[in-house]
Amino acid sequence: MKYALIGNPNCGKTSLFNRLTGSRAKVANLPGVTVDPIMARLKPKKVGAQIVDLIDLPGTYSLHPKALDEAVTRDALLNPNHTYRPDGLIVVMDAANLKRNLYLTLQVLDLGLPAVVVVNETAPTSWSREALESALGCPVLPVHALNGKGTKKLEGMLAEGLAPASGGHAVGTDQKGWRSRVDLSALSEAVPGIGAAGLELLVTSDDLPAWMGASGHAALQAVRQDTGCGAAELQLGEAAHRSRQVREIATTTLKQNPPTSRSISARIDRVLTHRVAGPLILTAIFFLIFQAVYAWATWPMDLIDAGMGWLMGACRSALPAGWWTDLLVDGLLSGLGGVVIFVPQIALLFGAIAALEESGYMTRVAFMNDRWLRSLGLDGRSAIPLLGGFACSIPAILGARTIPGKRERLLTILITPWMTCSARLPVYLFLIGFVVPSQPWGPAGAFNLQGMFLFGIYIAGLLAGLVLAWILHKGFPKAAPTQFLQEWPPYRVPSLKRTLEQVWMQARAFVEGAGKVIVMVSIILWVLSNTAPGGFGETDAAYQTRVSELALSDAAPAAVEQAERDWQADRMSVSWSGRLGSFIEPVIAPLGYDGRMGVALIASFAAREVFVGTMATLYAAPDSDEGIGQLKERLGKELNPKTGKPVLGAATAMSLIVFYMLAMQCISTIAVVRQELGSWNIA
Repeated sequence: MKYALIGNPNCGKTSLFNRLTGSRAKVANLPGVTVDPIMARLKPKKVGAQIVDLIDLPGTYSLHPKALDEAVTRDALLNPNHTYRPDGLIVVMDAANLKRNLYLTLQVLDLGLPAVVVVNETAPTSWSREALESALGCPVLPVHALNGKGTKKLEGMLAEGLAPASGGHAVGTDQKGWRSRVDLSALSEAVPGIGAAGLELLVTSDDLPAWMGASGHAALQAVRQDTGCGAAELQLGEAAHRSRQVREIATTTLKQNPPTSRSISARIDRVLTHRVAGPLILTAIFFLIFQAVYAWATWPMDLIDAGMGWLMGACRSALPAGWWTDLLVDGLLSGLGGVVIFVPQIALLFGAIAALEESGYMTRVAFMNDRWLRSLGLDGRSAIPLLGGFACSIPAILGARTIPGKRERLLTILITPWMTCSARLPVYLFLIGFVVPSQPWGPAGAFNLQGMFLFGIYIAGLLAGLVLAWILHKGFPKAAPTQFLQEWPPYRVPSLKRTLEQVWMQARAFVEGAGKVIVMVSIILWVLSNTAPGGFGETDAAYQTRVSELALSDAAPAAVEQAERDWQADRMSVSWSGRLGSFIEPVIAPLGYDGRMGVALIASFAAREVFVGTMATLYAAPDSDEGIGQLKERLGKELNPKTGKPVLGAATAMSLIVFYMLAMQCISTIAVVRQELGSWNIA
């Protein structure tokens, strides 16, 4: 059996889904977090021998979709061949917003699928379960999605099976009398497997679902023409009727509470959404986040760096000398260390964004930025994917499905990759030290100069994306503006448990994703750096001769060290990676990059964070167990023999920062853009 959870955005669907299945799907106090169906199985101990799969559908306010995520939910319920077509429904309602949730509930129950209504009581409310059951004609079960209250009974009901609702209120779509005049038999034959209520929903909608096919589209358009009314007129008639139903049910179900003064959330909104104070507070919040990224992550980063150095030394001491020990230490561990060291800072960024989402503040951010974003061809809903791009561009691009306007959605998807994602954060953190010293700044040294520079990088990427949006906006054909109506959830104190869960999941995904690429890239680069077309015999022989000469002349230790550095450079230049770098170098040399840096740039198109690990592998000193901090110090002092300048100086590091800010993003991001827009040309 497959049961789908359906409800308004931000009603607690995904929290209940996680509670029932043990999943860790993302939860936040804002609409539009779930944009694709998610399926997981109830554990056998909860439902016995019965196999029960739960599907978390994207939240919607109506089965007449206005955005892509809402169409996903409608299609899952109506398309008889849909992968996630449910056998029954769990209709989730928010106890604090029962009246508003009733509209969708009535639409869903009219479809005739077996159903249970679950009222999520996360806030103190007063309502009558018996009256609601009588009005809806199906079981109503109060639960608490966060602490699990009532979920045991729900699991038992799912194991036993549900029955269709018997409320007898399936008349909402025929307020213009068209149903008695129009024959739906041709439409039913063209798209079999859909009940009468489902067919009526399709008739009164204003889109043509792709799954219906050409014959279904022709039959649907013929029926719509026979109604003699437009989709908007039919939907208005339905809305008027269902609103009367909602008022009648609310009158008998909801118990009147005494009027209260302005809520705490409204009082907070007077400050946080103020025309002047609001944007200043938003800027200050993110400024402090980036200060914290530096101030709070120093000691765990130093600990990880020292730990990786100790591990490399221990492996070199415990394992016999040979090429595979060098591969493990100089290749794999050196490359992995270049990514793992930045996990504390990335976790802090993930935690801050998760806390803002959990609090309900992010929805207000969309409202505050709506007016000026419209002047760039976007709207307020674009703000959520753009800020989400600071964590990862891929879910942020998918989140643009909540934007109803095609033009606004296209622009949002195109500029979201320009937001500085977490994969680029290790690159910036590695390079900033070459441009800006780590020192306190401001009153009493309250601010970190590198943290301020990092904040500036994020702002620069954001501004570059907005300028691109404005340019595209001026070149695209004009379109009618879409209305921006969005629910403001109440403010909540972020749950420490859920915030830490999100941080853990995202940080683990970052390490696992980067680790897989780093392992592959490190092995390839180590092999390319330690093999050569004709071998290293001539280079090694010249080095041995030079060492013998220095020994006979009783040369100073500095001369011996210089001879070793020259030998390492000669080996690298004749290796396969050196030859690849030499091929690339003429193009990148004007920017101050050497061949090895060019190889690192190319490798980073697989994943941006690979750049640091690749640099650690390519520039690693043989038989050295240095960490990232020591590597940075050495690269700042080591001279490029062709230019006589540091391998990685301030100007070179700054040009790399600008490159990663504006260049084509990683392959995964490009693939998702192509998936969402259906064109490699645009991607």
